[in-house]
Amino acid sequence: MTDNTREVTSADLQSRSPAELSVYLRAQGWQLLHREGAVAFWTLPVGGADVEVLQPLDPDLRDYALRMGDAVTVLAAVEGRPTPEILRSIGAATWDVHTISLFPGEEEPGLISLEDGVWACESLEALLSAAAYPVFARQDRAVHPSRKLQGLAEFLRTVRMGPTLPGSYKLTVHTPVPPRLAEQLPLFEGDAAEEEPAERQVSLRLHAAVQAALEAADAALLTPDGLERFNAAVSRGVSANLCEALWGFGAGGRQSFEVSIALAAARPSSTPLPALRFRKDHLPVLREAAVELRARVPEENVAVMGEVVRLHRESPDAGEITLVGRLDDAEQLRRVWLTLAPEVYGDAVRAHSEMRRVSARGNLVRRGTRSYLTNVTDFTVLPGMGDE
Repeated sequence: MTDNTREVTSADLQSRSPAELSVYLRAQGWQLLHREGAVAFWTLPVGGADVEVLQPLDPDLRDYALRMGDAVTVLAAVEGRPTPEILRSIGAATWDVHTISLFPGEEEPGLISLEDGVWACESLEALLSAAAYPVFARQDRAVHPSRKLQGLAEFLRTVRMGPTLPGSYKLTVHTPVPPRLAEQLPLFEGDAAEEEPAERQVSLRLHAAVQAALEAADAALLTPDGLERFNAAVSRGVSANLCEALWGFGAGGRQSFEVSIALAAARPSSTPLPALRFRKDHLPVLREAAVELRARVPEENVAVMGEVVRLHRESPDAGEITLVGRLDDAEQLRRVWLTLAPEVYGDAVRAHSEMRRVSARGNLVRRGTRSYLTNVTDFTVLPGMGDE
C-alpha cells in the first residue's frame, strides 16, 4: 500500500459500490475478461503489457474494503493520480459534477465569509432551477414563473451537495445521471438517436446557458446594444433567473468566479465543456440584464397572498395598495404594488382595517427595485380565523 492509499480510510473504500467501480472501469477503457464467483477480472493494455484489476462484486465480503483498495491502488498507478482523487472519480461515476469556484480576494484559500457563502449556496440552487426549467417546460422564457414545475421540483430533490474542494473556495453539486446501457445508435436507417435523459439535458443546458450569458456580457462591454445580446440568447437558455443566479456568485460584485462541469462516466460524452470564468466587470452587466429582462417580459398568471400594508388613492378612481406576502409557492416574503379599480379598492380598505389577508392574481412586472402586479384578477379578501 502506498502513502497515497493511507489517505483513504476503510470506510471510504467500503462506501464505493461494485456498480460505481464497473461503470468507471468501462468509461476508462478497461475490458471485462471474466467473472469468478464474487470477483470480476478487468484488463487494460498499458505500455505494451496488459494490466489487470480485480473487482470485488459483493460489498458484504469481509475483505471488500481491502480488495477495493487494491483495485484503487492499481488505477492510481495506471493513471498517475492520487488514490483519494481516484476514489472521488469512482464515486462520481454516475453523477454530473458541477463546480463553482469562487475567488474572494481578501480571504485565505479555502475560506469565505459566512454571508457570501450563504449567498453562493442560494445562487447554486437558483442556477440549477434556471437551467432545468427549459428542459422540463419544453420552452425558453426570458423570465421563469415563481411556481416550480412538478418534474423540476422532483429533479431538484435528487440533487446533492458535495464537499468543498481545495483551492479558492469551491462548491460542488452532483446531479444523478442514469447510465448508458448501449450505444446511442438509431435502430433503423433514418431514425434519430435516442434523446439524452432529462438529467443530462439539464447539465448540457446549464453549460450552454452560462456560456451564452458570458458571451453576452462580453459583448455588452464592447457594443451599445448589450441587452439585445441577452434577448438573442434566450433561445440558448439565458433568462433573468439565470443572470440573477450568476450575479449572486459574485457576492454583489466583489469577486470573480468560474463554472465548470464534469460529465458522469456512466454516460460519456464527446462534447467538450470548457470552464467559464466571469470577471468582476461582468457582474454589473448580469445584474442590469436581469432587471431589464424582467421589466420587458412580465411573469404571467402569478398568484400573491398576503396582507395590505399601504393604501393610497388621490381621487375616486383607481387606487394603489401595497401587499407583503408570498408569490405562488415561494417561501420568501415580497412587497408587491397593485392598482385596483374603485369597486375593488373598497375591499382592500376593508381588509386593511379588519387585518384580513387577501389574494390576487395577475402579471408580475419588475420596475427598478419594485414588483408590480398588473392586469389584476380574482382579488379576494380571505376569511379570518373566526369566520365560518
